[in-house]
Amino acid sequence: MSEPEHLGGKRAESARLRRAEQLRRWKGSLTEQEPVAAGGGRGRHRGAGGSRVRFEEGAVFLAACSSGDTEEVKRLLGRGARINTTNVDGLTALHQACIDENLDMVKFLVENGANVNQQDNEGWTPLHAVASCGYLNIAEYLISHGANVAAVNSEGEVPSDIAEEAAMKDLLLEQVKKQGKGGA
Repeated sequence: MSEPEHLGGKRAESARLRRAEQLRRWKGSLTEQEPVAAGGGRGRHRGAGGSRVRFEEGAVFLAACSSGDTEEVKRLLGRGARINTTNVDGLTALHQACIDENLDMVKFLVENGANVNQQDNEGWTPLHAVASCGYLNIAEYLISHGANVAAVNSEGEVPSDIAEEAAMKDLLLEQVKKQGKGGA
């Protein structure tokens, strides 16, 4: 293996490890935010001493999407929740639905206006996420709804650079040619 290939492989592995850690932190941040089942309303909790704690609407929206609760997501959107809201790492509900391999939520979010090309803090689009996870069916859906196969993340990688499975890499490289985004 030549020196540039070796360095490129190390860079890709480093990016994957950082991404995995970022996703672990994000998932952990929502586990303590389960909605109150009755009486208190979604997003409100009683803190120590009975004081009311209210979560930011964006966090409530992301949690509802992550749980797959489309009825709650519809209600929150009706109350003005922003479909492309992000967490501290720049992840949207669409990013998370892709990572969770929740095609139904992916479809719901896209059909309701989610940006299929929104980048997180490290430049990853939802297509980067599914490319790294190997979710071919979601990749095909995102591409059919305008996902940019040539989007570049902060490491200088396009989704096909991140794909490990041959079928995913083939799909993405074929789409690069179809979209006229240059060679890969």
